[in-house]
Amino acid sequence: MRRSPSRSARRALWLLASGAACLTAPLARASAQSDISKEGAIFLLSPIGARAVGTGQAMVASEVGSSGVWWNPASIARMHEKELTIDYSSTFAANGLAFSGALPAGRAGVFAVEAYVLDLGAQEATDQFGPIGTLLPRDIVLGATYAATIGRRLSAGVTYKLVQQRVDCTGACGNLPLTTSSTGAFDLGAQFAVDSARHLVLGAGIRNYGFKLQVNDVDQSDPLPTRIHAGARYEVPGVSARVPDGELALMGELVTRGAFDQLWARGGAEFTYKKQFFLRAGYASASGDGAGASIGFGARRGAISFDFARSFGGVSADAGKPPTYVTMRFGF
Repeated sequence: MRRSPSRSARRALWLLASGAACLTAPLARASAQSDISKEGAIFLLSPIGARAVGTGQAMVASEVGSSGVWWNPASIARMHEKELTIDYSSTFAANGLAFSGALPAGRAGVFAVEAYVLDLGAQEATDQFGPIGTLLPRDIVLGATYAATIGRRLSAGVTYKLVQQRVDCTGACGNLPLTTSSTGAFDLGAQFAVDSARHLVLGAGIRNYGFKLQVNDVDQSDPLPTRIHAGARYEVPGVSARVPDGELALMGELVTRGAFDQLWARGGAEFTYKKQFFLRAGYASASGDGAGASIGFGARRGAISFDFARSFGGVSADAGKPPTYVTMRFGF
């Protein structure tokens, strides 16, 4: 006899909370705070995607559709349908908008393109006589990704992205110091399924590996925030016996700089009901918006998915505006 929906829901929440707590507690104790003042283009560390934020950003071993290119390019290697994803974020300091589109090409692999704009907000420019224009500071990423499977269990991928920080102006801007700084960077990643049923998947990758960001001259060049990721995703067996049509996945991940001088930890859990409804919880150590505890939920109807997440750490949360993330996915 099937359990009542209310009892199933209670069991789902209990499983989700227990999984997240067991996974994130030891990770949180292993974390360390970083000093990122010497790195350039720090916006590259801003989390993209509600599903990622909801599970504590532990994404290196997960497959989340086309938006996975922001976390591990190998994650799109097993996609079989075209997809467009729109990710929106809102924090105290900026609003972000990201697009990612994936095009599977059969045995040739999967191709994707992506774009990200972080709007830091318009600022009024003035001189001794009053307003003369509006400054528009923005951070931009344009990228292209390729991923493919190698055998039945291994996937690999690479992303090249153009990174740009710019300040534009509208109006009679005169001699205002407008700037455009650009550089290139690579993301590399791999995923490996330990068992044929893919209950346990391992992931590893390197993000933001590239040339320094030059602001005005060589002396002002700053290294990109290169990060190395390693983690796992585990599909807990037997969940459907306790919650009919339920699934539970646990994710854990360690992150370090390229110099291996700092270590951060991330962990999360995702409960799925009837492959249509999702509850998420997670924790990400380190500083910045998106750090700390997070929760999220999602729903899927046919080829359309909606996800929402909110995190409770970082400068934005301290300022009274917890970072909020919304994702829409469209399959074709």
